[in-house]
Amino acid sequence: MKIKAPSPAMGVALLALGVASTGSAVAAVSYATNAGKVDGRDAVSSKSSSEKAAGKLVATAGAGPDKGTIPGKFLGGVMRGDADSFARNAPVQDNAADVPSNVASIPGLGTLSAACGDQNNAAGVEDPITRLTFANTSGAPVNFTRTVGNGVPTLEVILPNVVNTTNIGGSTTFRITIEQGGRNSIFDGAVRQDGRGSAEATCLVYGYAQQVSNVRD
Repeated sequence: MKIKAPSPAMGVALLALGVASTGSAVAAVSYATNAGKVDGRDAVSSKSSSEKAAGKLVATAGAGPDKGTIPGKFLGGVMRGDADSFARNAPVQDNAADVPSNVASIPGLGTLSAACGDQNNAAGVEDPITRLTFANTSGAPVNFTRTVGNGVPTLEVILPNVVNTTNIGGSTTFRITIEQGGRNSIFDGAVRQDGRGSAEATCLVYGYAQQVSNVRD
């Protein structure tokens, strides 16, 4: 029995069927390969280490007090939790200047440093003074407000790469509020100075840095 060659129309139909079947197979393989991925990336749990999570998506916590959140260790460049605490206890250098140390920072806005100085020039008799310095590293002017104890607030604009220094000569509290581009942040803390008149005076600075809000378009 002689088998007839398929007609041109049948040939086209068979070719189309083959292409469609091949496409379905490729799609099936692709789906199986990328199952469980988002934009081609695997996901890991919030309990994973930073090394294991590198290049992957991180799922929010599914239970406990942190339910629905991502641990701060995965959030580079932002403040962790509601606030970052700070503390620095430094001895007074008798008749010498202290090297300022960064105690807190607001990512994208600036840093707060502290130094412990001596107001008394007599050898062996120390009178502590704490110098708090805010450095504007945002690249734009910031609105700056500072209150020491129950004093009158100071309001000013600090230009980019400019610092503002506050000298505090006794134990008291302080609050520095900064606004730039709709973002409001606070350095809230206290200064305690011990051993005035002795040869072993100290300056303690402690508190927290907090980003209050971030307005987005």
